[in-house]
Amino acid sequence: MDKKTIFAFLLIGFVLILTQTKFYRDKILKLPPKKLVTESLQADSSFTKSETIKQQPAVKKTAISEKREIISPSYENAEDENPIAHFLRTNADVEYEDVVIETDNYIAHLNPKGAVVSSWVLKNYDFDEENKVQLIKDEGCGNLGIFFINNEDTIYTYDAIFQPDKNYLRFEGNKQVEKVRFVLDVGSNQQLIKTFTFYKDQYIVDLNIEIVELATQFDNNQFFITWNSGLAYTELDYSKHISKEDVTSAEAYVFQGGSKEKLKLSDKPYIKKSRSDFSGVVDWAAIRTKYFAMIILPENDYEIEPVLYGETSPIYKNPEYKDRVKKDFSITLKNIIPPSANKKYITSNFRVYLGPMDYSVIKHYHPTLSKIMDFGMSVIRPFSKGVLASFIFLHKFIPNYGIVLIIFSILIKIAVWPLTRKSYASMHRMQTLQPKISELKEKYSKDPQRMNKETMKLYKEEGVNPVSGCLPQLIQMPLLFAIFIVFRNTIELRDAAFFWWITDLSAPDTIFQLSFSIPFYGNLVNVLPIVMGATMFFQQKMTMKDPKQKAMVYFMPIFFTLLFNSFPSGLNLYYTLFNIFSMAQQKWTPEKKSESETVPVKKLAPAKKPKGKNNKSKRK
Repeated sequence: MDKKTIFAFLLIGFVLILTQTKFYRDKILKLPPKKLVTESLQADSSFTKSETIKQQPAVKKTAISEKREIISPSYENAEDENPIAHFLRTNADVEYEDVVIETDNYIAHLNPKGAVVSSWVLKNYDFDEENKVQLIKDEGCGNLGIFFINNEDTIYTYDAIFQPDKNYLRFEGNKQVEKVRFVLDVGSNQQLIKTFTFYKDQYIVDLNIEIVELATQFDNNQFFITWNSGLAYTELDYSKHISKEDVTSAEAYVFQGGSKEKLKLSDKPYIKKSRSDFSGVVDWAAIRTKYFAMIILPENDYEIEPVLYGETSPIYKNPEYKDRVKKDFSITLKNIIPPSANKKYITSNFRVYLGPMDYSVIKHYHPTLSKIMDFGMSVIRPFSKGVLASFIFLHKFIPNYGIVLIIFSILIKIAVWPLTRKSYASMHRMQTLQPKISELKEKYSKDPQRMNKETMKLYKEEGVNPVSGCLPQLIQMPLLFAIFIVFRNTIELRDAAFFWWITDLSAPDTIFQLSFSIPFYGNLVNVLPIVMGATMFFQQKMTMKDPKQKAMVYFMPIFFTLLFNSFPSGLNLYYTLFNIFSMAQQKWTPEKKSESETVPVKKLAPAKKPKGKNNKSKRK
């Protein structure tokens, strides 16, 4: 690529980054602020008054505050009240205690009020120095709860107290599977039974629902299963606020017909609601954050229609964090009972995954479940999976992921060595031809077509392919994109320390925070992006010999230092090592001298003026 092409690409990248910055939106566009409800906005119950997030304690043995759009109607006379609604209302006063389940991976609480999930603490993942990751926020609200319509009244069974067959479950000895059974008896032989099956060393839970004599009360032969509380944010930045990447990664999906459909929800910090309805065969529905997910997998023969709900609102009142948006997702699964089914006894089965976005774990539960992982485009996906598999394999022998990255970067450099060497050789030969090419440009400066023709002729005579220097780099691009995706999205590097100040390879290696923000750079001072920029500077200086491209030697390192400042330290560590190994290869790789280097360049004779009528008239 010539100087103009390189500059064009850099300019495009610069514009793309500029338009995403706070400086551009506030100072250049000067967009009028949209209506915010800052006066009535109260701090979310997940955060302290100082606007820093704090992990919630275990669920208390009290009722849950329900948040629903549909409220059961009130009746003037008790005699007019729906019998089932009356039972649920009077049943709600029964005392209860949470059922606690402890496995190798988590400690869960099931609230007998509705037999719903109210707490899910992961044992193997830290939230901060004191707490483990809690996936349920606000003590839950209708998570795996059931409701149905009866005589046009909405009947929420998570208003009722179920009777569990045990209050505490812990795996002992060689036992691998345990169950908890919740029964709601509404009278007249009508029962709703929910049985949860837990596995000692897995994140998956099986839910079996038995509807005894109650399905005859369902309007339109349908009932609904909900997950209302979404997922709690689990990642903090250097200031102990919710990480921006955790916010932007939060999504809700439905997988059907071989494709993953996403709920479209604005990332703007304004209160906004969204809804998407789906029909047909559904493999699964999910809510995810950056590193964790809740996935419901129906295992029924009858039709299930999922509905995804989403709502955005500001998290912090502080304008400095106005790009942090709280996304509240919920899922409702409409279960349509076939007319031919036996209404006296209906059974429904679901698998529920509540745990890390770990590809090696998730892919075993369903053939399409791995699609929830973000491995890039279809062309990049095989490379991403290969990179991740290499990380996991090396980590079996090397406990420190920082050392794994060093070994991995060496292996990648060895793998691409032939391509890189060919690229260097081609660039070297092109440099030896620069004097001849310069003279061709001077000779045919007024005839561009002739100049291009003579230049290609020169390439052919010298056996040089002008694109051969770029081709090896293009072949490496899928691998470089894959490394970028894996380093930013996989949970394996979460909380993985290297040494000294690098305590988390999935986050920037910040050493201190400025009291002000620098455009395009931010207010966090990170070490590895600066080191990476320095190595890029020396590499560019070794590579670029053309004086006309001298500006690129300085511009590109500065540009990439600004761009990579917010990237994970693991990614910056890899690119720093890759640059160092590239410089070593370039310095110590012997270059074969071509004949064009040994033969002195002859000065081309000036082009003769074409014969024309004017010349003939002068001779006459």
